[in-house]
Amino acid sequence: MAAETPNVFIFPRNEPGTTGHLDLVEPLRAFPGGLRDALAGISDAEALYRPAPAGAGGPAPWCIKEIVGHLRDAAEVYHKRLYMMSTQTDPVLQPYDQDAYARDHAYLSRPLDDMLRELEEQRAQTVFLLTTLVNWNWARTGQHLERGRVSIRQMVEHMVEHEGQHLADVRALRAAAVAPRQ
Repeated sequence: MAAETPNVFIFPRNEPGTTGHLDLVEPLRAFPGGLRDALAGISDAEALYRPAPAGAGGPAPWCIKEIVGHLRDAAEVYHKRLYMMSTQTDPVLQPYDQDAYARDHAYLSRPLDDMLRELEEQRAQTVFLLTTLVNWNWARTGQHLERGRVSIRQMVEHMVEHEGQHLADVRALRAAAVAPRQ
């Protein structure tokens, strides 16, 4: 089983400069399990609960199912970008329309477990890729068409922050969905 799911602690690299990024790789590796734990025993009503928009005329916030679908798609997009940055010289990183992905990938009609499993599979590939990089590879860059030049390390830092915020959103939505209505 260990050979099927690379783990930074089972297969550590020991070349100079390869252990300085575990502070970022470990949260990425642990995220899908933490998300799965946060969703344990979730009902369909909780997964589809959507609070009222914050302001008049503003877009409705996403429900938990949409957040999980977004996280699954973001994991795929980020993996592709990281792969390009690790194998190409300063590649162009295309932005993506997360609302179009939500619509086109029909998050609301997909089983939550399927999206979680796909996120876990995608993340295992990303962790494997990142654990093969030596220290100087983390400085490799790509040209994001909206954000400008970004390094692998900066992208991974963003991923960790982005996922942490969405995990907090999931927990808050779940708590609001089960809170007594007044």
